[in-house]
Amino acid sequence: MGCAQINCDNPVSSSFEGLRCIDCQDLRLFCHECMVSSHSCAGLPFHRVQVWNGTHYNRISLKSLGLRIQLGHPDCSICPNPENAFNNDFVVIDADGIHPVSLDYCGCQLATSKTTQLLRARLFPSTVVDPKTAATFRVLETFQMLSFTSKVSAFEYYRSLSRRTDNTGTCPPPDRYHAFLRMMREWQHVRLLKRMGRGHSESGVRGTQEGELAVLCPACPIPGINLSPDWETMPASDQWLHSLFIGVDANFRLKRMNVSSEERDPGLNNGYAYIVGTTKFRSFLEEYDKKIPEDKSTCHNHDAIKLASMRGGKGTAATGIATAECSRHDMKRPTAVGDLQKGERYVNIDYIVLSSLKRNPPPSLVISYDIACQWSIKLDKRLSIYPPDLVSSSPNLDMRFLVPKFHLPAHIPKCQADYSFNFTPFVGRTDGEAPERGWSETNAMAASTKEMGPGSRRDTLDDHFGDHNWGKIAKMAETFARKCEEAIEGRAEYVNAFIEFDAALPAASTKAWTARCQAWEKDRRKPNPFKKENSVLSDANIRLRLAQEDAAAIEKGDRELVHESVSPSMLIYQGLEFESLQRNLAEDISQLGPHSSNLQHAKILECSNTLRRKIDAWTDIQHLYFPFIAALRLRADQQGGGKPVSVQTFDLYLPSSLVGKHIFRKNFLETEWRLRFAHTEEALNDLRSLLLMRSMMWNSKERHMRGQQQQTRSQTLLEGVGRRIRTAAENYRRIREAMISLVIPLHKSSWEKVFLPLDKSDIVGLTSMDETNQSEGRRKLTWIWNVQGMDITDNKKVHNALEREWCRARARAHRWQEECLLLNEEMRRVWAFFKWQASDWREKAQELENRPVISSSNNPIFAQADVESQRAVRDGKIAYAFRQASIRDRMIAHIVVKWKDFPSKLLHMENGDARVRIERH
Repeated sequence: MGCAQINCDNPVSSSFEGLRCIDCQDLRLFCHECMVSSHSCAGLPFHRVQVWNGTHYNRISLKSLGLRIQLGHPDCSICPNPENAFNNDFVVIDADGIHPVSLDYCGCQLATSKTTQLLRARLFPSTVVDPKTAATFRVLETFQMLSFTSKVSAFEYYRSLSRRTDNTGTCPPPDRYHAFLRMMREWQHVRLLKRMGRGHSESGVRGTQEGELAVLCPACPIPGINLSPDWETMPASDQWLHSLFIGVDANFRLKRMNVSSEERDPGLNNGYAYIVGTTKFRSFLEEYDKKIPEDKSTCHNHDAIKLASMRGGKGTAATGIATAECSRHDMKRPTAVGDLQKGERYVNIDYIVLSSLKRNPPPSLVISYDIACQWSIKLDKRLSIYPPDLVSSSPNLDMRFLVPKFHLPAHIPKCQADYSFNFTPFVGRTDGEAPERGWSETNAMAASTKEMGPGSRRDTLDDHFGDHNWGKIAKMAETFARKCEEAIEGRAEYVNAFIEFDAALPAASTKAWTARCQAWEKDRRKPNPFKKENSVLSDANIRLRLAQEDAAAIEKGDRELVHESVSPSMLIYQGLEFESLQRNLAEDISQLGPHSSNLQHAKILECSNTLRRKIDAWTDIQHLYFPFIAALRLRADQQGGGKPVSVQTFDLYLPSSLVGKHIFRKNFLETEWRLRFAHTEEALNDLRSLLLMRSMMWNSKERHMRGQQQQTRSQTLLEGVGRRIRTAAENYRRIREAMISLVIPLHKSSWEKVFLPLDKSDIVGLTSMDETNQSEGRRKLTWIWNVQGMDITDNKKVHNALEREWCRARARAHRWQEECLLLNEEMRRVWAFFKWQASDWREKAQELENRPVISSSNNPIFAQADVESQRAVRDGKIAYAFRQASIRDRMIAHIVVKWKDFPSKLLHMENGDARVRIERH
């Protein structure tokens, strides 16, 4: 046995202790000198080597074999004046382990600094003065990407490296965990500065402005960058295309415990990216926190969920974070994320929203927030109090406030009509739920970031937000292609549906309805045509009575208030709301088929996550009122083997479901009964409205539909209405079953004569076009049309129901038309943004090429070395700038291919001008 190296001078002997490298492709045995020589010259000092001892292989380090890493001499030559690393105790952290090494710096007269020598060897030092530890660029890149994709923590990753080095515990590597944390933070920060071009600027890091390091959304309107040069002089009818859509929301999972401090753990980004600057933010809160009172809600008590999310306040420095982000493209905005200390207080949200608007926003804004109906009321008054530098651009902005689509059902009917994306003109198919989609990704970081110091947490979140934005940009070609296909199909479907529905109704009525819709769209103070008229037993009226009764009973001491913000009647009301949301979610899930898109599945998942979060908060309060329900849930969880229950099947344990099994106080039973009674009437109203709409569509189909294609489309629309009718009928039956459960303990009677059992034969409309076996001469109306003052002889109610359905059909058609126009404009902006970025990077390269290289040294030898060093750095910067420009060029080429046919399709519509919202009058 001998060395496998050709021409090796070492003699072959029976006692030869061969060495092999398990990281090299060649696993043959080599002698000591050949192993060191091959890894030294090839630049492989971190490979893992094993030695054959006669019976098996043992680990042995290249350091113990005599390998020394020589810096400053890339040609593998030995430095004539080497300087050993401090105490000859240098450790390198690499992607396959932690390696003690022998390292020599170059000590020649013209040698660069030790940190520069390490960096040029792709080793990132832990300190700038006599470092004892460095991490390879490879391990830092690997961990950063893993943290983005899997949200693995630094502790877990370092532990895996330690175990890869020694998994027996007999020879543990040196502990460099804290050094790794420090290097990783610096690495993230330096790369952020580099990618945003701060190394190409003469002002360098010190000249970095707030928010300058954020990855911008290419599709959002940015004056001077991706808007048309003449956008300000375009017709007023087209200015809505330049609106900026912002979604506001809070996340109480991303809390931070009260560990470390700003002095011990300062941040490196300091407001340069997504999280607001700490010093200014804290000063603002200290000055205005007491000046901005929290107003009493005129809508539902949304504070219940937020206050529940603040549990665990002891030992908590931040209860969560809030964001104001791009709600059309799900991207974080510069300086638009900040900590919350006491829930979603207006003063925090105001600062975050205003901070996000500092960077030259367009004059038109659409801001969505789950409590926009409350937050926006006195915003102008609060703006008059805040400092001018914070609100300098805000007073001139045209702001519209809406509530995200999934959150809207939790609001009172007035808010549902006034703050709806579906009814508001010039917003397309925006849903406002972008922050919720972002939280589903970042929540996986909650466990690791909550124990971080303030600076570490901010820098880590900034890094992840940047990757989130870049990921959106990288997928933008495919995302817009998918959205365009959906929008073109949706526009055709819903415009045709509106035309068909309109044709089935009297022209005089639809003309008047058109005028009312247009009047409201121009002036929101006019009557809202989408608002549903309240009946005597409306949900809102019942809630008001119950709240008044609660207040009176509590004042007398007849009723205990267990939670300061959620009264007994509010608890039951919210439970019924969640029950309704569960049914809606289950219906949406049932509509998913094997060919459903990833976007459809993602939206369902987002809705599920949001509903789960709200129900979890509500059950905590429910357990305070009914401790035995906590035991019921624990028992059910144990019987189910601890398997998670889907949110749409989660048992809410409302009183009606436990009557006869557990004892409830009468006021809880009475509350549910009265709310159920109101819901029963509302369910019948919904059923009747849908039956009326089906009748009109049948009439339209018979009168106007010709040809196979039109017949098929019309039949599809009718099937959709049929599904909604079946859902409404099932909803009525469920509510009635719950009421039956409450009859005995409450001794209710006569109600069953009003709200009868709903059979399939009862679900028929008003006209002869509806499915029935009776001739017109013998035909009778079923009981659903003659319930408690709901006689169909009241033509006004029938007329109002038709008007609302017609207005909604018109709104649906308009929103899909707007979506096509918005997508066309956004794709143009993406192209313009990439074009601007490519040009900007080329200008940076040109500026560097023209910038003179001058040395400050008077020594000719040192001056020449300094100039050569500066030229090398400059050439690297120029190459990097051209590389960044090339990346944008490739992105432009990619979107041109992906979007080739869409602009023409988006701007073409069979039933009229695609640029003009369809009207029939």
